[in-house]
Amino acid sequence: MDRQRRIESLQVLQRVKEHELDTHAAQMGEIRGHQAQVQAELDKLEERIATEAHITSPESAPFLAGFLKAIEARRVFLQKEMERLDEKAALIEGQLFETYTEARSNEAVLDKNLFEQRRDAEMAETASLEEVARNRYLRQMRGIEE
Repeated sequence: MDRQRRIESLQVLQRVKEHELDTHAAQMGEIRGHQAQVQAELDKLEERIATEAHITSPESAPFLAGFLKAIEARRVFLQKEMERLDEKAALIEGQLFETYTEARSNEAVLDKNLFEQRRDAEMAETASLEEVARNRYLRQMRGIEE
């Protein structure tokens, strides 16, 4: 019975670890999606600088400096956001790896306990069959002697 409780506990723990893995994976997906959006915006800013950062007329010259400052400020903000997301992703990747390792270790212990439980059940069945066979043999031997 003690082994059965241990197996049930390991099964519950395994479900918890699988849920944690799913949660970490979802968080990573969210971060990667946000990183893709930030990178797309950075790419658009670079494209705007390439296409719009030149003086087309003397009237636009005073506005160019302000435009470039605004673009640069946004680019710096987005790069900081990307760095923040990278740090968050690294943290979650660490948690994901740790949880994965724990889940695999738990799974190995669970598999070992299930194997031992099956082996014990098979040995008990074998012992029971041997007992039945021995009793039948003894009954037959008594029948011959009588």
